[in-house]
Amino acid sequence: MPADQRNFQLFTYVDDNGVSWNKRGELDAARNAVDGNAPFGNHPNWGRVTSRHKPRTIIYQDATTFRTKEVIFYTSAAYNLVALGDIIAFHVEGEVAAVNYAAIRKVPERQPAAAGTRQLADHA
Repeated sequence: MPADQRNFQLFTYVDDNGVSWNKRGELDAARNAVDGNAPFGNHPNWGRVTSRHKPRTIIYQDATTFRTKEVIFYTSAAYNLVALGDIIAFHVEGEVAAVNYAAIRKVPERQPAAAGTRQLADHA
């Protein structure tokens, strides 16, 4: 029996400011049916995910085993269409049948923002 392995692909991610990026994500039929993905294009790469630079995601959880899956949503429209409690049947490595996961938390996008600095009068 062949081993279950996750596959990845670059997709176009449109941030909350309307800027397009190439973002690496998992290639999975259940995810890709709802996440708003589009083929990657001539865009810069999203970059490393940190606590201050993170794409919008929805966390899904299996009610039986409490396993979770975090799904990147490539457009805000797709993100807004999902309600908490919505079910996706994910293939789980090592299992024959798909397992139902429910959306339990929506995590908004995070990007660092530039802010102006305070300008003090020069002292003579």
